[in-house]
Amino acid sequence: MHVLSFRPEVILYIYMASCLSVLVFNILYIFADKYKGRALEKRSLSFVGEISAQIERLKEVREPEAAHYKRLRKELKNPEKLRAFEYSVLTVKQQAPEEYTTEYLRSLRGVFLELAGVYRKRDTIEQAYFAYLIEKFRIDEGRESFDGIMDFLMDMITGKDVNARENAMRAFYAIGNESAILAIWRKLEDNEISHSRKLLADGLLSFQGDRKELAKLLFAHREEFGTTLFLPVMQFIRFFTGDFQQQFFTLLSGKNEDKEIQLEAIRYFRRYPYEPVREILQNYVRYQEYIDWEYAAMAASALASYPGEDTVFCLKEGLKAANWYVRLNCAEALIYGLGISRLRLFDVENGRDRYAREIIRYVLEKEQIRQQEMKEGQVNV
Repeated sequence: MHVLSFRPEVILYIYMASCLSVLVFNILYIFADKYKGRALEKRSLSFVGEISAQIERLKEVREPEAAHYKRLRKELKNPEKLRAFEYSVLTVKQQAPEEYTTEYLRSLRGVFLELAGVYRKRDTIEQAYFAYLIEKFRIDEGRESFDGIMDFLMDMITGKDVNARENAMRAFYAIGNESAILAIWRKLEDNEISHSRKLLADGLLSFQGDRKELAKLLFAHREEFGTTLFLPVMQFIRFFTGDFQQQFFTLLSGKNEDKEIQLEAIRYFRRYPYEPVREILQNYVRYQEYIDWEYAAMAASALASYPGEDTVFCLKEGLKAANWYVRLNCAEALIYGLGISRLRLFDVENGRDRYAREIIRYVLEKEQIRQQEMKEGQVNV
């Protein structure tokens, strides 16, 4: 029978029944979710009392009860109870002194060591959550040698699930073991695993151990890694230490180095000026028509950290470049970086080169607008 042969009322009734079914489903779901939340809260409260009791024992310089650990080993195999335990710990942290909650969590290493063997066999979502708790509770922090927890986390590094891998890596950063991080980088390289550069660099910056030692270790093994894995190491170093100037100078001077590596080295020398690099940066700008424009543009920005008449002259010449980004960076380096006044740029602003005139006026006008907005903001305050 053709659909058009149905009476309009029948179609309307079917539509109303569908809407009613959806409404009933949503109401039942809300009640079920509310019940589940109350059940979780009830379980959490049962853990809160017991955790608080163990912390009181620690205050009295006594060990937590063995029965408590036995219960945790049994009950935390259930992901829902593990979640309830997390909430319990957060509740207790708001009430108890931090030093005692930290000591209590450290005492759970044996429990988590046993649970690692259990969650190793679970699906990736549960594994990711367990790794997240290892990082959050700092369970293995300061561990110098591999154990069952680290073995569990290392297996997740080569898995396909990005979230599980990231949680495992965050746990390793919290542990603070330099050799473990090197092992991760080797795993990623050997298995050709692609992971976000930003996540890798940010993760290294969150490392809880000796960051300088980690930087030295990873840099010493740089030949083992491709550009994708070595760039986050360079970014990590750039954000926290200027102690690698000689090493980065070697990278910048190398004839066969990857372009991205050398551009990152230029960024490093903008943050940490190194006099031997001055001429290299100036040459990138001087001979910009013969090289990749990105080198010249990046070098122009970096020269803002190398004041001097030679740099001013070089940047003024760079204002005549054919590439717009090179001209823009030269103008911004002169005005923002070196603080060159409009009077000292008179020769450019009134010169014969149209490219130079336009870009310097553009940046000067932008700076004028910025200064005006700052003044208006101060007045409004």
